[in-house]
Amino acid sequence: MAYDFMDKPRVATNTRNTLSVDGLLYQRLIEKLDESSSKGKPSAKRIYRRLGYAHPKINLHIESEGHNARTLVVATRNLSQGGVSILHSSFMYNGTLVTVDLLDAQGMVVPRHGTVTRCEHRGGRVHEVGIKFDEEVKLRNFLIQDEDLLLHARERVDPEQMNIKLLVYSTETEFSSLLRQYLLPSNLCYTFAKTKEEAVEKSKDQDMLMFRVSDDPTNLAELVRSIREDGYSNPIILVGQPKNPLDLHVINACGGDMVLPWPVDDQTLLCSIGEFVFNEWTPESLENIRSCISPETRQVLTMEIAKLGVTLDQQVRVDNQQDVHQSCQRIKLLAPLLGLNSMKTAIDTMTEQTAAEGSIKHLADELSEITSICKALNSIAA
Repeated sequence: MAYDFMDKPRVATNTRNTLSVDGLLYQRLIEKLDESSSKGKPSAKRIYRRLGYAHPKINLHIESEGHNARTLVVATRNLSQGGVSILHSSFMYNGTLVTVDLLDAQGMVVPRHGTVTRCEHRGGRVHEVGIKFDEEVKLRNFLIQDEDLLLHARERVDPEQMNIKLLVYSTETEFSSLLRQYLLPSNLCYTFAKTKEEAVEKSKDQDMLMFRVSDDPTNLAELVRSIREDGYSNPIILVGQPKNPLDLHVINACGGDMVLPWPVDDQTLLCSIGEFVFNEWTPESLENIRSCISPETRQVLTMEIAKLGVTLDQQVRVDNQQDVHQSCQRIKLLAPLLGLNSMKTAIDTMTEQTAAEGSIKHLADELSEITSICKALNSIAA
């Protein structure tokens, strides 16, 4: 009989974990364990990558047929598609049934039932306990990708099992040539596009898109948003990272499903594609994860729009048509990334109307409304 934990607190707050470590001590413990693990090679039998998942206070509900069912507060170390690693102060037996209250990327509790499959003594009172989930999880629900974290779940994939249609868009001959070599062992039906127009035309019947991030990331972000607005809901992988920090945030939020650093080896590339080939997904689930941008990216983009509002106000005052048009174009790109859909019609209209050379004084009232909305974001970004 499974123990019913649903009436128990789902989020650990004031209680310390079983190791009584938090803050800097917890961080040092994780770093020490990671340093030790980096000296060895992962098991050849391992299917899924283990990614850092550091939460010092997670509820662990231990099931029992008798009267020993209980809830502990433990720290976590890493997470994979198939399970989670926790840090505990004592030994746990293999086969122990547990429910782990995972925290997703939004901080919401997501209970996952599983079984203890390993317990290793790491020194002193520290034991690392591996728990295998009854049902696999999607890493993107629990982790937000940044420039140091690549969210593909598998250590390796079988290229011959990959048989979807893939479109690669790149203006760089060297990149396209290397990618052809990487994709050759697979059963992917891949094609290449060299222009934006060709990419848009060919994208309509593709299972997946892969776009190279070039020297003009803003242009690429506009392309991705345009394709999304036209109804394309399948995965899009963006390859490469801009050097400019603001451009990087724009790329992270523009509607792609993965940002793949470049260069990478062939296995990393195939595993990244395999993330969407071998894992089940729906357009709705991808959109839910895609819309979950990091707090840092949200703040940076909010501040940028607020600054543009101030700049636009000054440009309108001096009747500078060209600069006003450029600011409107920039706001038109950034606003949808933050879900500011209420601005869409107005900013689309102003971007079009300010394109014509000449005075913009007759548009002052409409532009004033846009600047007011933008500047109001200052209070949110603060």
